[in-house]
Amino acid sequence: MKRAAVFGGGGVVGIAWSAGILHGLEEAGARMADADLLVGTSAGSIIAAQVACGEKAADMYARQRYPSPDSQEQFRPYSQEDADAANRKLMEKVAGDLVAARKRIGAYARRSETPAVAARRAIIASRLPGDEWPDRPLRLVAVDTDSGMPRVFDAASACPFIDAVAASCAVPGVWPPVPIDGAQYMDGGIASITNAWAAVAADRVLVVAPLGYSDGNPVSGHLRAEVVTLEARGASVRVLIPDAASLEAFGSNVLDPARRGPAAQAGHEQGVTLAQEIAAWWL
Repeated sequence: MKRAAVFGGGGVVGIAWSAGILHGLEEAGARMADADLLVGTSAGSIIAAQVACGEKAADMYARQRYPSPDSQEQFRPYSQEDADAANRKLMEKVAGDLVAARKRIGAYARRSETPAVAARRAIIASRLPGDEWPDRPLRLVAVDTDSGMPRVFDAASACPFIDAVAASCAVPGVWPPVPIDGAQYMDGGIASITNAWAAVAADRVLVVAPLGYSDGNPVSGHLRAEVVTLEARGASVRVLIPDAASLEAFGSNVLDPARRGPAAQAGHEQGVTLAQEIAAWWL
């Protein structure tokens, strides 16, 4: 396998920024649609799924840069106070053994009061062209709320495409766990913000990480270890994280739909800046 594109979590703001990055890169000829493998985690599963389904980067960017006021992305406004409270609850549960911590988070996810699974599924469905797995290599990562272990879903998995995407995006305390094969799955970012390890067989790996190496998120520390592992296996790895202008555009709440436009624009500008360098490496 030659090239893999990995898309990490970052809320609705991260989706917008990633779409901007892709559009900026594609303008220089670095098309992530040409990757031999696409990997998505959390918000990144939306991006990976859309690319795998043949969505054009320019169209993905336009939807984020100029969002419709009727967009279902705004189904559940999530205030800064809500985000802070949810983050505190998650941070209380991450100490100690990682698998045990994920189990605690899983229990929290299962008992949290959230919108119905069907309502969340409708939002995810509105972002995708259908419920059939695309005819190209795509891996989406979610975490079993009971075992605390990550699971990779792909076209060979016995589950609907939309359910796999919804599971990977099921932020504990915000969206409901998704039932698949008798288990309940939550956000893949609980295991790793990117799960770049899922691209272990690739020669070149581009990681688009909206939350990057954030010191405020213990899970993002896994990205460093994953890059080391990939490089030790002979892969050439590039990690794209938000620059200063992008971080300013993000604001403090990555679940705030109002930040989508600014984040998309900042991502596009950053993508244009990086385009020549990435294109020379990618092509």
